[in-house]
Amino acid sequence: MDLTFLGTGAAFNPAMDNSNACFSQNGEFFLLDCGESTFGRIWNLPELLSANRVSVIVTHLHCDHVGSLGSLVSYCRYVLDKPIRIVHPLDTVVQLLDLMGIERSNYEYLPLYPQHDGISFEPIEVEHVENMRCFGYIVHTGDSSFYYSGDSTGIPDSVLQQFLEHKIERIYQDTSLQVSDHPTHGTLEELEKLFVKSERSRVFCIHLDSDFRSVLEEKGFGLVPLLPKSV
Repeated sequence: MDLTFLGTGAAFNPAMDNSNACFSQNGEFFLLDCGESTFGRIWNLPELLSANRVSVIVTHLHCDHVGSLGSLVSYCRYVLDKPIRIVHPLDTVVQLLDLMGIERSNYEYLPLYPQHDGISFEPIEVEHVENMRCFGYIVHTGDSSFYYSGDSTGIPDSVLQQFLEHKIERIYQDTSLQVSDHPTHGTLEELEKLFVKSERSRVFCIHLDSDFRSVLEEKGFGLVPLLPKSV
């Protein structure tokens, strides 16, 4: 299963677009978060247009993760005429869509994705900010498994252990080059301490606060495949 990123930028790094990702399986189009830049990247994507159903897996409600979610819901309902699911452990995402004027009949809300055809999304609560509960996901797609952090100050111990045991094949971790006294994201410094160089090719750094991809490559970390800008 190929996971394609629509961008690799942090919230205040719009030049690299939002760090949201997508994949298709069994006629379903899956989107991991739907930030401000995302709808404009996917509205005419063949995988979206040909899908039988759309499922958006939401990590948390910051704008770079849900900023164009309302537009996508309305587009699926009124233009594409195809069902869309919104998956998030908390119904705060429903409240957000209510405030946007998105009728609840236009989408299906699920706190958990119903496992089928070998696809599952296991929410893992993570630390990001004090005033919002946030989640990463362990994703199984039948032939592969990975962890997607959303926004998190670190990697949960349970995820790290499964990764080292090769039960989780890849980690996609939000990563800052800058180190803060009040961290809200993982840092390159911490990842270097956690992973020996032989394991780093399975760790993909996303949500970058600046374009330091050459540094990541030099240190052995993976670089994610990006959707071409022309799409």
